[in-house]
Amino acid sequence: MNPQSGNRRAERQWLDLEGPVREACGDVTLFRTAEPGDATRLVRSALRDGYDRIISAGGDGTHYEVVNGFFEKDSPINPEASIAILPIGTASDFRKTLRLPKPADSVVYLGGTTVYAMDVGKVTSTDEHGETMVRYFNTAVHIGLGGLVGEHVNRRSKALGGFMTFYVGVITALMAYTWPKMRVTVDGKVVKEGKMLEVIAANGEFDGGGMHVAPHARLDDGLLEMYAMGNIGRLGSFANSLRIYKGTHDQHEEVIYLRTPSVRVDSDERVIVSPDGELAGFLPATVEIVPKAVRMVVGEGTPIG
Repeated sequence: MNPQSGNRRAERQWLDLEGPVREACGDVTLFRTAEPGDATRLVRSALRDGYDRIISAGGDGTHYEVVNGFFEKDSPINPEASIAILPIGTASDFRKTLRLPKPADSVVYLGGTTVYAMDVGKVTSTDEHGETMVRYFNTAVHIGLGGLVGEHVNRRSKALGGFMTFYVGVITALMAYTWPKMRVTVDGKVVKEGKMLEVIAANGEFDGGGMHVAPHARLDDGLLEMYAMGNIGRLGSFANSLRIYKGTHDQHEEVIYLRTPSVRVDSDERVIVSPDGELAGFLPATVEIVPKAVRMVVGEGTPIG
């Protein structure tokens, strides 16, 4: 659990939920995170110690760190282990994609037996020293504007909640954005090149505090939903940011939309890569899908987006 998640709302909610969680799951060991990266380290340690169900209690950033903890040296630590989501953080976009109810009503699923083999995304990017780095993600990678939004969001208080936190981040990032030149390659073919707003490669439907970023996405189809957004201009970008919340951004003439298992993005400029709202280096980067890579606990009969 990330006690700081949701401007410390997670800690307060846990006081009410701990009893029901233990009733639903039996013997539960609680690990509290204290700094970025803790959840990934704790999950790896727990899986090595034989725990086979990890409950991720927090927001999308916590769920992102948890899914990364399921992998080590590009391989799953325990392919039979499963993840359950207790959505008590700032943003609950992954909860929406999984069609889970709000926290108090999600507890009943945590110890359940309905487990779903879910695709995850994998992004291979470049750190500030030019070294290769690999991260896994649940929902989407944003390259360009979305990376700058992630920087703005992560250095501010999240007391406003998910939607307003991310929308203010979008506005302030757009005011500072400079439209870098990028090249997008799919299956060896350049599909978009030039000054660009951003590239999105999505595994799930929702991110960014309620953006319907990939309305056609499914978590079990082995494909990314890829949107390459060209030089729309600042005013057009404000309008397009509203389209993303509605899921209609693919209708703009400057947007290329493809379904693909992988995409490569290059640039000679400093362009931030942001999986699930977190920061993960810079271009060049490759984003790909890892089919049915983790086992996710869901409600019985729950439709999966």
